[in-house]
Amino acid sequence: MKTISIIQFLLAFGIGISSLFVLYRIIRYFMMKIYKIEKNNTAFAIFQVGIIISGSFILSSIISPALNATRFLNQDNTYTLESLLNTYGYITMFVFIGFFCAILVISSGLFVLFKLTDINEGEEIKNNNIAVAIITAAIIVGLSIIVDEYVGILCETLIPYPQIPTFI
Repeated sequence: MKTISIIQFLLAFGIGISSLFVLYRIIRYFMMKIYKIEKNNTAFAIFQVGIIISGSFILSSIISPALNATRFLNQDNTYTLESLLNTYGYITMFVFIGFFCAILVISSGLFVLFKLTDINEGEEIKNNNIAVAIITAAIIVGLSIIVDEYVGILCETLIPYPQIPTFI
């Protein structure tokens, strides 16, 4: 069981670091393309920290379902190639769900915030307005905190647990 725990840790670390990096690069690309933000911008750095924390919350919610899938699909602690491939198939699916949900929450949160306020947050962040960057990051992080548990529940429902018999 120690070996599978180490593999799960390494897998979670690898998935986490790569997913957060890709998420960071996607949001950075679009914000720099749309608003032409310079590289040495403190407000933009604060905004990016909010993106990374937000993605971390959502992606962390897939860890528990991934562990449950590993335990359920390998109940007898004999790890065959088939059971490991099946397990990693579920984990990969959970990563895609988590990544998709992170992108969805961040982009929809930004879209709604940018449309509901009278100021142009992108331009304010471009102009290094730290207060706007903090508020924008806080809203994204807050929305991610609200949604993250439900992303985990969504992943948990996809694990093929056996039906429990009911006695009436």
